[in-house]
Amino acid sequence: MQAITETDRPDDQYRADPASLSPARAFWDLLLIQLANWRWSWPATLINGLLVPLTALFFLRAAAGDNLASAEFLVSGNIIISLIFTTMYGTSARFSFMRTFGVLDYYATLPVSKILLVLAVNTGFLILTLPSSLLTILIAQLFGLHFQVNPFFFLIVPLASFSLSAVGAFVGVAAPNFDTANTITGILQFLFMGCGPILIPAERLPDFLNIIGHVLPSTYAADALRHSLTASYDLTFLLDLAFLVVFDFLAMFFVARRMEWRRG
Repeated sequence: MQAITETDRPDDQYRADPASLSPARAFWDLLLIQLANWRWSWPATLINGLLVPLTALFFLRAAAGDNLASAEFLVSGNIIISLIFTTMYGTSARFSFMRTFGVLDYYATLPVSKILLVLAVNTGFLILTLPSSLLTILIAQLFGLHFQVNPFFFLIVPLASFSLSAVGAFVGVAAPNFDTANTITGILQFLFMGCGPILIPAERLPDFLNIIGHVLPSTYAADALRHSLTASYDLTFLLDLAFLVVFDFLAMFFVARRMEWRRG
């Protein structure tokens, strides 16, 4: 199948009759456009998504030695860090680029909705980062950290990816320019990594970091991953999932509302 790019023209049928383009077909076409844009850069994205968290995993495991009480914090935390460095930054840069260089104006001429565009971009980054999450667990076996992937893993990682990418997308559409978006995203990356029990248990963190972590999706995503990796499902696990679902819907709604679109 020939890839669709942002310079290709949509079918005349859909221009003449926008109602004939179903949401599923529109989403699929938008997703193919996003994947086509990354057909040369996906190896770098995969490596970047693995290098940073695995480096942290190595040094933290070496420092902890045999006294590591909660190995699941290392694995789940490094998966979340991988998502932060790839999905949050990637969507921020993507939407900021589209806004700065008029690509959103092109999409506005198509018979598609804003929410489908946001969903397609976020799904594209999920496809790029899911292999990194799986490889993190596999490579963790080399460090003596043994966990199994279960079906809940494939629910939690997309929810976590969508919540982080929605934050990045909001920065991308709200920041006045590309450089500002990069600066804000960089600050948020460290905020999301350091606030809340991501790599370090809550009892070892200052109270103010735990308080900030209560409103960040990364905290709930990491906790849900720990429950999944250890197969311990309780009320807290369900609350983690509920928070991520609600946050995803609200975040993508606000991104779509903030995005400049067909303003005359």
